[in-house]
Amino acid sequence: MTCSQSESETENTAQCLVVTPRLISITMSSLFSSPVDIVKTVLCLILLLLASATTATSPVSYSPSVDADRFNQRQLYLDAMHLIRTSQFSRLQKLKPRLSDYTLYPYVEYFEMIYRISRQSAADIQAFAEQYSDTPLVDPLVHHWLKNLAKRGQWQTFLTHYENFVVEGQVAGDKDVSCHYGFALYKNGLTDQAFRQAEELWLVGYSQPDTCDPIFQVWRAADGITRDLAWNRLALSLKENEKKLSSYLLRFIHKSDKSAAANFRLVHLKPRTIKNYRSFREDSPRNREIILHGAARLARTDPKDAVQALQHYESNFRFDPERLEQTYARIGRYRAGSSSDADLVDELPVNLNRHPMLVEASIRQSLKQGDFSNVLVLIGLLPGELQASPRYQYWKGRVLNRSLDPADREIASTIFRELATTRSFYGFLAADLIGENYNFEEESVPISRDQILSLEESPGIQRALELFALDERTRARREWYFSTTGFSLIEQQIAANVALRWGWYKAAIQSMINANAWNHLEYRFPIAFQDNFISHARRANIPVEWSLAIARQESAFMPDAKSSAGALGIMQLMPATARLVADRIGARYKSNHELTGTDLNIRLGTHYLAQMLRRYDNNRILASAAYNAGPGRVDRWLDPSLPFDIWIEAIPFAETRSYVQNVLMFSSIYARQIDEVQPLIYDHERTYFSDQQVTQLPASVPDNT
Repeated sequence: MTCSQSESETENTAQCLVVTPRLISITMSSLFSSPVDIVKTVLCLILLLLASATTATSPVSYSPSVDADRFNQRQLYLDAMHLIRTSQFSRLQKLKPRLSDYTLYPYVEYFEMIYRISRQSAADIQAFAEQYSDTPLVDPLVHHWLKNLAKRGQWQTFLTHYENFVVEGQVAGDKDVSCHYGFALYKNGLTDQAFRQAEELWLVGYSQPDTCDPIFQVWRAADGITRDLAWNRLALSLKENEKKLSSYLLRFIHKSDKSAAANFRLVHLKPRTIKNYRSFREDSPRNREIILHGAARLARTDPKDAVQALQHYESNFRFDPERLEQTYARIGRYRAGSSSDADLVDELPVNLNRHPMLVEASIRQSLKQGDFSNVLVLIGLLPGELQASPRYQYWKGRVLNRSLDPADREIASTIFRELATTRSFYGFLAADLIGENYNFEEESVPISRDQILSLEESPGIQRALELFALDERTRARREWYFSTTGFSLIEQQIAANVALRWGWYKAAIQSMINANAWNHLEYRFPIAFQDNFISHARRANIPVEWSLAIARQESAFMPDAKSSAGALGIMQLMPATARLVADRIGARYKSNHELTGTDLNIRLGTHYLAQMLRRYDNNRILASAAYNAGPGRVDRWLDPSLPFDIWIEAIPFAETRSYVQNVLMFSSIYARQIDEVQPLIYDHERTYFSDQQVTQLPASVPDNT
């Protein structure tokens, strides 16, 4: 679909802004060989496209202005960055006056100072901090300068200005700088303060940077690592599952704790070791800690054995009562998820009123077993806030609606009517039960052209948009979030409008989240990259609203998103999965970096969704779960004897449970956004599961939408 073929002006703008990089890429590769020609042409195309763009999902329609002077300044800015990177500072000084009124001039100053950091005086740094205090550049510049002082051994100067900048709160802290601060205290004769800083840095469950080594070395040499400190850090590292660090820390363990420490790490790696009762005969504080840790770890794979082991030790060990109960409660959560015997959880010595997470796990277990009377009892044990949540109001109504008592069914009807007035997964389920339309609770945002222009002209927003236009996305995000922090509700709404106009979907969504503006759906659920999603959804034969919902949940349409697990791009594809899908459909790419490309990522993600949908007989419930947790897990979780809503509620992973619920609800929202009619759950998706569904309430129920 070309821009002229879009169904609406709103969709047109968003897509023009999105497809531009791909069009530019094609043009560059086919027409030019010179980097200078490429840069100039990119800027030309950006200028032309931005000048012709119209408002994205906004009631206000006008064009962001990019005049010829701005085009020239962008070229000069890129030239300046090149001169800085290549250390051509004499030429840079001649160019800088031509950029003095450019919105990104602070970045020219910043990078020049970074590349010549050894030449910067305290006065230079302070002057920059004062002049550009409204930018996110002050903290990294000060950190870089302090690190350079440390590198050159200027400890007195470091200490003076660390206290001026960091201790006084002018800039935030930094791990490396904090480590240098400890050593600076030591080098300036402030040994007691230095060693207190060293202890604070030491006592964490993760590895500290190498910059901590100097202060750690002198602290250790002064016998700063006591027996308890060494043990406590080992315990913290195991709690964080830092296996490599825990191995390293064994060298600092006191000789009297060597055997216990080795057992501690062994129990962490092989929790069943706690069943070697002869190894833990002595009732000591160390052994108690090891046993409680091991029992909690063993519960992940064998909660029954974990209980037996803990009960064995309980008769001979003086455990702290609170920690013992917490461990039993944790075991109970795993037991509720893996056992079909509710009595096993009931037998645990815990006060359910103090452990809502265990109560929730027990509710899920009772739902799977069809013990609905116990569900009601357990809901009553939850804190009031949880009881009133849509989740537990739904299940209360679900249980009461099964009753033969008309009074119970009337209560259920009332619950469902009230719940159906809310926009949530459970609210939509309730609406289906009473035969009502979904209440999307949407609010419009009356924003004027003048308000948008005013915000776009503010320095921070201008810088963020310029960086975004130049595809410096990470810096653009930092500038945007820095500049919008502290915005009022209306300012966040205006900011979201501005972001959408520029095709910056993640920024628009985040602005609405920051403002708690949950009912402004046009900003929270933009129809992003419309042509790409429609084209690939049609080819893969899947619902486009579903693929949009997946992308919204995965990355909020952030093309360069990268998860801690290594998933990439808008659809958050793991590289191995992407390669398998690409081979299957004949898509070619050279490197994983290309997976952040909008079209390729959406194409591969959409086709992988299609594979999951076919695998599970066109059931989006199962396919969505498989996209998040993997089809192997979903195959193990499958239980068609359960009603669909109980199966979803009983998904073992909390992340996947929320993921499936969000995706299904988001799909309904997106269907509405594109003028389609779609239920939360299709009939064939319901009937895949047990037909023991709650029956629809009488059609005479009043309309509360």
